[in-house]
Amino acid sequence: MKQPFSEVRPIPSVEEVVDKAFRKARKGCQTPPKTLPPHVRVRIREQSRVRIATQVIVSALDRILRDFPRIESVHPFYRELADVLVGVDVLKKSLGALKWARDSISRIGDLYASKLRGARTVGEAGRLRREAYGRMVSILKQVSENVELLQEAREKLVRLPSIDPSKPTVIVAGYANVGKSTFVKAVSTAKPEVAPYPFTTKGVIVGHRETDLGVVQIVDTPGLLDRPLSKRNRIELQAIAAMKHLPGVILFLLDPTETCGYKVERQLRLLREIREMFGEKPIIVAANKADLMKPGDLERVEEEVGKIPVISALNGDGVEELLQEALRALKPSPSG
Repeated sequence: MKQPFSEVRPIPSVEEVVDKAFRKARKGCQTPPKTLPPHVRVRIREQSRVRIATQVIVSALDRILRDFPRIESVHPFYRELADVLVGVDVLKKSLGALKWARDSISRIGDLYASKLRGARTVGEAGRLRREAYGRMVSILKQVSENVELLQEAREKLVRLPSIDPSKPTVIVAGYANVGKSTFVKAVSTAKPEVAPYPFTTKGVIVGHRETDLGVVQIVDTPGLLDRPLSKRNRIELQAIAAMKHLPGVILFLLDPTETCGYKVERQLRLLREIREMFGEKPIIVAANKADLMKPGDLERVEEEVGKIPVISALNGDGVEELLQEALRALKPSPSG
């Protein structure tokens, strides 16, 4: 499943739409037979120009409207991310403005095509065509800010990662350098994708694994779930909150050796914050870097969280068993 905004094409400016419409109308308009009276020939030509210009503008606006998915149909995960980046209300308002412009210009085209049929002089035909053009341009100018906003929105939204919110997901969390990406690579059946993510300086890492639940996604979001939530701004917190809509389990990796550069106490504090924010999701805690552990490293961890799985993502020790524990947490309970 592709993310819902991935196929929104670049949006032309109002000026580009106008230039294209009038150029095509000038070059492609109907050429009446020379045997017709001059005013009839001009009337037919101007009528053709209005019709072509209308079609080009309406088609350009309609393409933009069709490219953007209907916000109400977008999965809550992506809808919340779109709200962070652009603002859902702003997006809906701009798309509504374009719909108004499209419908208005379509009506103007029909109106002036009808008026031109009754034009009795060369001057009247030219005047009506210029009047139609002026009204179309006036409407487009009224929505020029909306068009610019949609182009800016498109540039942000197409960068959202392709995470399928209908598939079960293992969200890997923990401080930087505790071995999250190494774990994702170790348990994925193919090389994980590194997708751009507009809320972090690094790309989100998405791995996949074939299981008896179907394809399960294993996701590491560097820059989001690897430092205290209390230090996050509103945008980052909303981006994190969007993960609540993913059907899955959180796998929190600790580094008791502290070779990641962070004290165990800070890592445990982050775990408490994540438990508070994602209390409705299963959360599995494991200790990584078994290959580097010294006697006593685990004691400080187990005093707070109890006995937990110990793995070495680098060597692969205990990795498969930990994944299977996460998969069991993804399965619905017998009671449903």
